[in-house]
Amino acid sequence: MAGANPRVKEAAAKAARDHEEILRAVHRFEAALASPAPGREPAWKHRAGASLVGVLDSLNVHRESAENEGGVIAEAEALLGRPPALAVARSQHVRLLKDAGKLLADLEKRREDPQLTCEAVRERAWDLALALRNHQALEADLILEAFDLDIGGEG
Repeated sequence: MAGANPRVKEAAAKAARDHEEILRAVHRFEAALASPAPGREPAWKHRAGASLVGVLDSLNVHRESAENEGGVIAEAEALLGRPPALAVARSQHVRLLKDAGKLLADLEKRREDPQLTCEAVRERAWDLALALRNHQALEADLILEAFDLDIGGEG
C-alpha cells in the first residue's frame, strides 16, 4: 500500500470495510437460515427476511461507495480504462441486489405460503451468498490489478 496515492488507499480500504460488513450480514443471514424451521415456517421466514435486510443494506452501501466518484470501481476505471471485469463488477451489483430483493419480497409476501419451502429459500440464499463471495473475489482481484493493493483479508 505504500506506493498508492491516498485517495486510492482510502477507496481500497473502504471497499475492504464494505466487504467485511457484507460478510457479517451474510453470516447473520446464514445463522437465520440454519435455524430450525419445521412446524414454524412463517416465523422462520420472518427471521430469514429480517436478516436478509441487513445483507441488502450493506450491499447497497457498498455499491454506492464503490461506484460513485472516489469509489474503488471509479478509481480503477480511471486507471485501467474500461476492462470487461469492471463492467462485470457493476452488473453483479445490479444482479445481486435484484436477486436479494426478490428473495426478500418472497419471504415477506409468501410467509404463509407452504409452496415457498424452507429448503427452496435456503437454496436461493446459498446461491446468493456464493455469488456475493465471487463478487468480492472479483473486486479484490481488480483492486490488486489496478492498485497493487491486497484487500483479501487474512490468510
